[in-house]
Amino acid sequence: MAERILVVDDDRQLTSFLERFLQKQGYQVSTAATATQMGLAMEHQEFDLIVLDIGLPDGDGFEVTREIRKSSELPIVVLTARDEVFDRVIGLELGADDYLTKPFEPRELLARIKSVLRRSRAPEPAATAATNLRFRDFSGFRMDLVARTLCRSSDDTPIGVTSTEYALLLALTDHPGKVLTRSAILDALYGNSTAVTDRAIDAHIVRLRRKLDEGDHERSLIRTVHGVGYTLAADVVTAR
Repeated sequence: MAERILVVDDDRQLTSFLERFLQKQGYQVSTAATATQMGLAMEHQEFDLIVLDIGLPDGDGFEVTREIRKSSELPIVVLTARDEVFDRVIGLELGADDYLTKPFEPRELLARIKSVLRRSRAPEPAATAATNLRFRDFSGFRMDLVARTLCRSSDDTPIGVTSTEYALLLALTDHPGKVLTRSAILDALYGNSTAVTDRAIDAHIVRLRRKLDEGDHERSLIRTVHGVGYTLAADVVTAR
């Protein structure tokens, strides 16, 4: 079944073009010009990904992203006409999976969409398939490598993570105690895209830390190795 994308932008010419372009790539596409229309569309249909413009006439796209993240981990690719690092980092820290600055090449947007969707439905790691090990336990948390979920080990309380945050945690738990360079993390999350900066990784790390550490920075599980990258300061145990 074709994956469903909701494009939210008040530029009618752009949304009409993207609707036709993405449909030719095999996606089902709906459009909305305002945050209100987006909300109505989401009430009546389920989507696999949202392409969301930051500058909407009836709401700030940053705030819209924050509201979506209160109840959903639906993948979001943010569009912004403001080519400022601050704006891009804020969008990622609020929960966007990726961003793209206007004007952009349609093929670049397509590559970002494919990358985010691939992370959201990625198959279990090869090692998991080979050994039939489904879970990873670390420091009071459990990852389900088949369902692609994260929860607390003590009471199975689910912890909502985006597809990008899950992929980031997967990379860290692949190499516990070892330093992953930003370059290695970029490659794990975005492949060979050259338009993603180190600041994007830092923003995703900030969000993931909040969920794992609950504000206790003294016991942060994800440690910064300045000038190099990040490491997971925990033992990881795999289980069936």
